[in-house]
Amino acid sequence: MDVGEVLEKIPSVERLLGLGWVICWFLAIWIYHIQFFVTGLFCLFLALLISGSFEKSKGHKGDQPPIKLIMDKSTRSLKVQKLYEGGLRWEDYEICSGSTVLPVGSIEEGDTITKCKGNVALRHVPSNRLLGGFEFD
Repeated sequence: MDVGEVLEKIPSVERLLGLGWVICWFLAIWIYHIQFFVTGLFCLFLALLISGSFEKSKGHKGDQPPIKLIMDKSTRSLKVQKLYEGGLRWEDYEICSGSTVLPVGSIEEGDTITKCKGNVALRHVPSNRLLGGFEFD
């Protein structure tokens, strides 16, 4: 390959300037929109970081209570329908309002809280989380 062939393969100055103009025009039109897109992504990331979505909560996921209770007004009782965690104990719960009799020992599906009166609210003492409120007449 000689010098003449190499010089023929180099584009002309007009072609380079034209290509540069097209690239600059494209960037000038789209950089404004790309800037807003990137800024929006950054704000979304900050909002997720601040809200604590990246942190795993201790004990259970999200705002789901560890126990699902079903209220029976005719027998004035609450029955444990579903457990979402293992190793829970009745001693870790207290009655915030109303009156009832809590069982003792570990919490199992089918356990029944009896003699419920008023607005019964149960709280998990170690985490200070409200398990729920149930209105009995």
